[in-house]
Amino acid sequence: MYPKVRFRGFDEPWKTKNVSSTFDIITDYVANGSFESLRKNVVTYKSYNYAYMIRLQDASNNWQGPWLYTDKKGYNFLSKSKLFPGDIVMSNVGSVGLFYLIPDLGKPMTLAPNSILLRSSFENNRFLFSLMNSNLIKTQIEKEKSPGAQPKINKTDFKKIKLVIPQRTEQNVIANLFKVIDSLLSLQQRKLELENELNRFYIGKIFANNNNYPELRFSSFNNSWEIAKLKEIITHKSGSPIEKYFSENGPLKVISIGSYGLDNSYIDQKIRAERNNVTEKYMVQKNDLTMVLNDKTSDCRILGRVLIINNDNEYVANQRTEIITPNKTVYPQFLYQLINGAFRTKIKKIAQGGTQIYVNFKSVEKLKLSIPEYEEQKDISKFLGLIKNKLSFEQSNVTITQQLKQFLLQNLFI
Repeated sequence: MYPKVRFRGFDEPWKTKNVSSTFDIITDYVANGSFESLRKNVVTYKSYNYAYMIRLQDASNNWQGPWLYTDKKGYNFLSKSKLFPGDIVMSNVGSVGLFYLIPDLGKPMTLAPNSILLRSSFENNRFLFSLMNSNLIKTQIEKEKSPGAQPKINKTDFKKIKLVIPQRTEQNVIANLFKVIDSLLSLQQRKLELENELNRFYIGKIFANNNNYPELRFSSFNNSWEIAKLKEIITHKSGSPIEKYFSENGPLKVISIGSYGLDNSYIDQKIRAERNNVTEKYMVQKNDLTMVLNDKTSDCRILGRVLIINNDNEYVANQRTEIITPNKTVYPQFLYQLINGAFRTKIKKIAQGGTQIYVNFKSVEKLKLSIPEYEEQKDISKFLGLIKNKLSFEQSNVTITQQLKQFLLQNLFI
C-alpha cells in the first residue's frame, strides 16, 4: 500500500495495523480505579495546585488556561494516566475524535475524564498524531462512535480502528514536516491575534465615543468633535418583504439577516431577486449602509451591524434591514467603521425580544455619536482601512497554511 504523495528515497509499502498494536499505552482516567476510589482520592481545584488535569478545553484555549488542578495525592493516585510532553490525547465523549498533542507546560500533568491517552514507545508519536487527524481515521471513528445526545467511543471499539503505517525512518520525515507546518501555523495565528488586538486598541481610542475629543488623534487635527444623534446625519428607509420576487436568475443580490458576517462583510447566500417596479424601491446604492435589525443569537453577534455598499444597483434590501444614506458631511466609510465599533454596543443595550432579538430603528436613530470634520473622518477611515487590509493578509496566510496542511493530511497518508 502506497500514499499518493511521498518523499523521495522511500519505496517500501506501508503496513496495516490496528490501534491496539500501534500504541502500547491506551488508557483513561477511570483506569486508575473505581468511581468510589476516584472520588475519595482525587480532589480537583480551580486555583493553583500541584498538577494540571488536562481537558479538551485546555487545547481549545491554546494552553493558556484557565486550568483545572489536582494536589500531589491525587496526581500520585492517577499514576496510570500521567501525561508527558509529546503524548497524544483524544476526546472520547462529546467532541469525539478530536486529538491534541501534549506540550511541555513545565508542571506535572494528568488526564481528566472523557479523554483517552495514547502513547507508543516504538513508533513516532508526532507522526501518529498527524495520522490520527487524517480523514481515513476520522471516518472510522465516525462509524464506531455511539450516537446520542452526547456521542462517545469506548476504548474497546477504538482499539479496532485500522492504521496504515510506514517504516520508522519515513515516519520521522513526515513527522518533522508536520512539526514545521504546525509551528508556522501557530506563529501565523499568534500574529493574527496580535493584529486583531491592535485593531481593537485603535478602534477604542481613535473614536471620541460621545466626547468632544478622542484619546488618540492625528497631529494635524485639533477641532472638537460634534455630538449628534444618528438621525441628524443620515436619511434612511426600511427594507421590505420581497420573497415573492426571489428568482434564481434575478440580477439583484438580496440583503437579509443571513447576509451580515462577523467581520462586517457581506455573506452571499446566493439568493437573488427580480428587478421590477417593487424591488427598485429597495435597491441600495454605492456608499449606502445597510443595518440588520434582527438577531437569532442570544449574545447579539450580528444585531446592529452595517454593511457598506460598493456598487450601484447590485443589491436589494429585504425586511428587517434598514437602508442608511449618510449626508454630505459624513464620509460613508467612517460611519461604517463607527457604527460597527462602539456604537453597536449602544444598539445592543436597547435590544428587545427573547428567542429572536430585535431593535426598532426609531430607537436606534436617537442614539448619539461623535463626528469630527470631514477630512479627519477620511484620514481615520483610510488608516483603519490599512489595518483591515493587513488583517485580511494575515488571515489569508493562515488559510493558505491550513489548506496546505489539509492537502498533506489527505495525501501523505493512506
